[in-house]
Amino acid sequence: MSMQVRSDRPDGPSRRRFIQGTAAAAGGVAAHALGTAGGAAAQAPAASSPGGRFRELLARSEPSRCVNCGDVASARLVEMHGFEIAMTGGSALSLSKFGLGDYGMITMDDLIEFCTRAADAIDLPIIADADDGGGNPLNVYRAVQRYERAGAACIMIEDLYGAKHLQGLSEGKILAADAMVDKIHAAADARRGDTVLMTRCDVVAGGGPLDEALERMTRYVQAGGDLIFIPQIPLDQCARAVEMAGAPMLASVPSVQAARDNGVGVAFFGGINLVAAGAVDRALGELARDGQVGATGDLALDADRRRALIRNDDMVERAQRYDAQSEDTQ
Repeated sequence: MSMQVRSDRPDGPSRRRFIQGTAAAAGGVAAHALGTAGGAAAQAPAASSPGGRFRELLARSEPSRCVNCGDVASARLVEMHGFEIAMTGGSALSLSKFGLGDYGMITMDDLIEFCTRAADAIDLPIIADADDGGGNPLNVYRAVQRYERAGAACIMIEDLYGAKHLQGLSEGKILAADAMVDKIHAAADARRGDTVLMTRCDVVAGGGPLDEALERMTRYVQAGGDLIFIPQIPLDQCARAVEMAGAPMLASVPSVQAARDNGVGVAFFGGINLVAAGAVDRALGELARDGQVGATGDLALDADRRRALIRNDDMVERAQRYDAQSEDTQ
């Protein structure tokens, strides 16, 4: 189904203050087709800001690795292992905080609060999941500024809304393309810095045609989106999506090499929290069956790694500096 851009819309700021020039993706695909008219060079983004550092990663030809986190400890481990990006994902947070799936029940306050805690704990750029942006464009405008204050480098807004991801039912309701464009305009205008906007289209995941998703993504980028995400897109169609939208892409991939081969700028690994839950489940099964934890106990962090995770050495040094254990500190 062909969709026309409404004539009452101003030209979208899709490349505003974004990456200048072109970074070639593997296979000759232009993964970052974001040059300015006339090829004029622009200043590099401020590397000290979260958005600026994220844009520098997007400008590389090498894919950046992003891991979905449901708690701050996981985000710390992602940083300790040298990954480039952490995502404060709604699905992972729903599971860790409420023991629920990503059914559309988690609130904007939950998501922003998690982003705030993660940004306080790690120095990595954070992709903050904003679900549908909180409602109408006015909600989206306010949410974007709250996420910026929380420390997000990139904010993801999707066109899926309401109850969602309920196995056995439909994937959820897809917002009309015009209404989503309105939200993206609001998000782009709300930015007060160089925060990256990631637009997510769930048409394919909902069983719809890929061509519709690609047409939507083109409009979303024209409206102000900087980075695209199409859940369940066939891997061999990612390069096509990048070329058509004229923006880099985040995609769930089986490996970093698969991202390289298919023009994916951000290689997304979303199931790490389920690996952790699987280890806990197995250890509890051993304990229930045998009265003790068996082989799964070998996966536990050793003492040195645990101390590094919880920043013990930093806290010891600080406690000594300020005589925190003195009897006179109370």
